[in-house]
Amino acid sequence: MLTETSLSIWGWGSLGIVLSLITFGPFVIFYLAFYILCFVGGGFVVTLLFGKTSSEKYLEQCEHSFLPPTSTGIPKCLEEMKREARTIKIDRRLTGANIIDEPLQQVIQFSLRDYVQYWYYTLSDDESFLLEIRQTLQNALIQFATSWWCGYSSE
Repeated sequence: MLTETSLSIWGWGSLGIVLSLITFGPFVIFYLAFYILCFVGGGFVVTLLFGKTSSEKYLEQCEHSFLPPTSTGIPKCLEEMKREARTIKIDRRLTGANIIDEPLQQVIQFSLRDYVQYWYYTLSDDESFLLEIRQTLQNALIQFATSWWCGYSSE
């Protein structure tokens, strides 16, 4: 059993070597050795030159030196946008049938809650994005219901 395994390993190994020599030429051995040497040497160089403490110091220096100071106009614009009160109008009709619209509204509400709100609230507290997604979903459902109804009534 052991001789069959070693024979199989030698057979596949020699086949791999012959095919790589045929495909990439006789310099494949030098290229492979060069790539391995560069990978290992690069790892040692990075480890020795930029250790944990020196890289943290370097990153801290880079962070403070390359970033320009923030403009005073951006906070003023954000403050102005927060002061503006937008009236939100949501049309809850989707298909025209109340018995269908209410479950569809619940599906939209649960989908937004389960798949969007849990990650969006970590980014922002602004509700306008969620309202825009709700309106987009409602418009898509209205278009779907309209096209389905037109296709159904023409047959």
